[in-house]
Amino acid sequence: MSWVTAARVPEFQETAEGAESCRGSGEVLTVSRLRALGVKSAWCLVDQGLTALSGFCTTFLLARWLAPEIYGAYAIAFAGYLFVSGLHNVVVLEPMSVLGPSRHADRLREYLRAQVGVHGVLVGICSAGVVIVALVVWLIAPASPLAGAIAGSGLALPFLLFLFLARRICYVRQLPRLATLGSGCCLALTASGLYGLRQFDRVTPFRVFLLAGMASLVGSAVVLRKTWVGGFDMGSVAEDRFGWTAALRENWWYGRWLLGSTILYSVSGQVQMFLAAGILGLGAAGILRAMMLPASVMTQVVIAAGLLVLPGLSYDFGGGLVGRIQQKAVIVSGLLGAAGVCFAVSLWMVAGRVEHLLFGGKFAEYAWLMPILALIPAANGLTMGFSAALRATQRPQFDLLANAIAAPIAIVSAVGFLRWWGLAGAAASMVAGFVAYMGANIWMFRAEPRGPLKGHALSGGGA
Repeated sequence: MSWVTAARVPEFQETAEGAESCRGSGEVLTVSRLRALGVKSAWCLVDQGLTALSGFCTTFLLARWLAPEIYGAYAIAFAGYLFVSGLHNVVVLEPMSVLGPSRHADRLREYLRAQVGVHGVLVGICSAGVVIVALVVWLIAPASPLAGAIAGSGLALPFLLFLFLARRICYVRQLPRLATLGSGCCLALTASGLYGLRQFDRVTPFRVFLLAGMASLVGSAVVLRKTWVGGFDMGSVAEDRFGWTAALRENWWYGRWLLGSTILYSVSGQVQMFLAAGILGLGAAGILRAMMLPASVMTQVVIAAGLLVLPGLSYDFGGGLVGRIQQKAVIVSGLLGAAGVCFAVSLWMVAGRVEHLLFGGKFAEYAWLMPILALIPAANGLTMGFSAALRATQRPQFDLLANAIAAPIAIVSAVGFLRWWGLAGAAASMVAGFVAYMGANIWMFRAEPRGPLKGHALSGGGA
């Protein structure tokens, strides 16, 4: 089967044209828009579902196959990968999703090519840093499985994040159907690779990370062949050209606020994993990670909705349609919050059966942790619309403030709850951190005056 040539791929103009058509009316809901939104939402959910399924299969298969201590090493390395992924998101993906549609709709091809250069520089530095950390761990504890797990995550990091970049390009273009090509290819290769490793008894965290990295690289190539953002020239900025250094400066103007947010957000959601490993042992970290699997799936659904909504809110902001942004934020948060709560209640009723289905009774005594952890995507859903609206209006400092409120609560509760209640305390601390983040976002959204926000939108902000 041959791929469609670059000349047949729709030009990036279609995104800008779609934005102009949206700006022509102040109505939020029409039949045509609902139909278009429904189709895009379906593709977005399919893409995010395939991505979630790839991570889900890997995580639960390793939980079934590996000893708790080795799986705990994988969980710690994966938590570190999530931290670096968060940095990549705020320096590359988030600014690209917000500033691309609102500022560069007339030259998206050139703009997105520059973002590929920013990605290359950032992940090269991060990958080298992670490998150095693995070397230090190996020198301190040569027999620990943690060193190999961290090394594998560092080597796979550039390829894992490259697939996220390729898929986000599709979302910026409002063409989520193209992103499913990469996520589907990655899932197929990861599943077949895991089966091969299992057959030859070669399953280790190091090899699994490398496998996921290679599968992501292939998926990225498939997506970029379809979208064709041009070459990967990372040369200096020419007079009439938007280069990667200019993109990095613009990304930093927007992302500098979110960088602190990401660090604090990671503290709120990951400190419990590291403390569990340090206080209760690597096996405890593995158990906690395994019990988070159902919640992780629902979290992917919430993230998918956020990825779809954010560029559209950015287009509305560029057109000065503040009232539409506020209405969409309430609708999105209401729907996602209700879905999250229903998911947590349903999981509470069938937690034992879900654990047996996933792990065959290996973690049966900890199945009650699943519905507690499912409250995390419920809180994320309740805040997603409000958080996306604040970020789309190019005021990421509010996200920093929300995380500055949530992180201390997570740290203090993690230390106390873990010592009092063990793994139950770790789960309760995670939920407390995300609930605090949700409350802060809702409060800031409601407190934001409509007049100044509208004036900011019409003026286009400022660097």
